[in-house]
Amino acid sequence: MKKTLTILTSISGVVIAAAAFASEGGHGAEQYTFVGDWLPRLINFAIIVGALVFFLRKPVRDMFKNRTAEIAKAMEESREARERALAALAEMERKAREMDTETRAMISDAQVRGEKDKQALIEEGKRIVREIEEQVKVGVDIEVQKAKADLAIEASRLAVDLAEGKIKDKITKQDHERIVKDYIASVGGRG
Repeated sequence: MKKTLTILTSISGVVIAAAAFASEGGHGAEQYTFVGDWLPRLINFAIIVGALVFFLRKPVRDMFKNRTAEIAKAMEESREARERALAALAEMERKAREMDTETRAMISDAQVRGEKDKQALIEEGKRIVREIEEQVKVGVDIEVQKAKADLAIEASRLAVDLAEGKIKDKITKQDHERIVKDYIASVGGRG
């Protein structure tokens, strides 16, 4: 690219110098004809244009080829970037849908687990109530048995006291002495 610009600058300088030199020749009083005045200028112009075309043909062609290739490459990269962006957008949308589905599934699972936990807690509460009722029933049964035993003991004491009172009322002094003698005889005879 720099080489092309250097050549163009050089050729432009030659053209300008040739034009300046050609224009100085016409200051005289003479009238020039086409062949005498314009023909050399046209030939100079044709030579300069020919030289420009000859020297600049390949660099200009290469410059346009390179520029076309760069534009094509940039367009291809842009198309690829667009395709990647569209693919990334589609992927993000798919992930968003999946997350929405997954979130709904997690909420549903949490509700099901919550309901199961609720039922388990209710069953556990019922089981604890049954155990407490059984413990209370066993405790009441034990207390009833103790009360019955206490009543039986009290009833036997009262029966003994009543019997003792009846015996005391019916036993005379002689019966008492006779019972004591019989007891001593039975205890003494064993010893």
